[in-house]
Amino acid sequence: MGRREEVDRKHERVRELLASHKAPALLLTQTRNLAWFSAGADAGIPVDSDAGIWSALVTPDSRDIVTSNIELTRLRAEEQLEALGFGYREYAWHGEAPTGPPGTLVDTQPEVADALLQWRLVLDAGEQERSRRLGEETAAALEEAIRAARPGDSELEIAARLDAACRRRGGLAVVNLVATDERIAQFRHPLPTQKRMERLVMIVVCNRKWGLVLSATRLAHAGPLPADLRDKAQKVAQIDAAAMLATRPGRRHAEVLGDIQAAYAACGEDEQWRHHHQGGPAGYNAREIIVTPGDDSRVQAGSLYAWNPSIVGCKSEDTILVGDEGFEIITAAGAAWPMIQVEQVGQGVPRPGILEL
Repeated sequence: MGRREEVDRKHERVRELLASHKAPALLLTQTRNLAWFSAGADAGIPVDSDAGIWSALVTPDSRDIVTSNIELTRLRAEEQLEALGFGYREYAWHGEAPTGPPGTLVDTQPEVADALLQWRLVLDAGEQERSRRLGEETAAALEEAIRAARPGDSELEIAARLDAACRRRGGLAVVNLVATDERIAQFRHPLPTQKRMERLVMIVVCNRKWGLVLSATRLAHAGPLPADLRDKAQKVAQIDAAAMLATRPGRRHAEVLGDIQAAYAACGEDEQWRHHHQGGPAGYNAREIIVTPGDDSRVQAGSLYAWNPSIVGCKSEDTILVGDEGFEIITAAGAAWPMIQVEQVGQGVPRPGILEL
């Protein structure tokens, strides 16, 4: 399916939303929604902002990019949005941006934001193919960065390699976490520091491209793995595999989380799930929803999920694409990466082990 057909279909959803609200137009302002509606265009100039540098005004019969004169030339030259059926509404950079006629809906309104979230959660064929390509690139970037790590490297130097590896492939590491040695056990969200690696390193990335965000984690150790670390890697692999196998269309998220909690208990780590969220549906955010106990929303085929079980000193994480009959690990480790083959309920689930440098 081409991008034009994808945008046309998404426009039809917006028409239905406008009709249900008796509204003349919808103004999309958030980068995640602009990427979703445009089939992958990037409106994020300040990469730390949820608001796009341009917006989209969608009526039942038209879709226009609302942009200042600063952005217009590049958009026309590089984004090829006219080929997707978009027009332009230009304004002076020192003026006011058009916001649509009275009664225009905005994607920051709660009821509109919720509708867009539900649409973002289930990827169509084009989005699924883009996510697979991004998954391969994300795994390659992670492995490139961690294979280069050596004792004496600072966490910031390792993080810089991960940033560069994502950028070379057209992505952006919107989350880039690095911990070495004892910091892996001390912090679940370890921002990189000047601390230097001695033996063990963990790198975590949420990599964004085409608006989609995929997550994965890898660990490496200089020299043979100690027995206790090998045991921890086996435990988180078991829990991660249980999470993936539990993520079946129609199941309530609370049920999936219950299976994850049971997997922790089966490994003798009953309380560890309490120290960090376990993940949930992904897509145009690193996590569109963080699953909590009692969550009655349900798994849907066509959705991305990133579970991230951890115990003190170790973690396992990849992004999967859920299908009607199973799942794909789309950030799967490369062929040369050491793997842990987990067997559960008659199914094998390969999980990345810890690389010996």
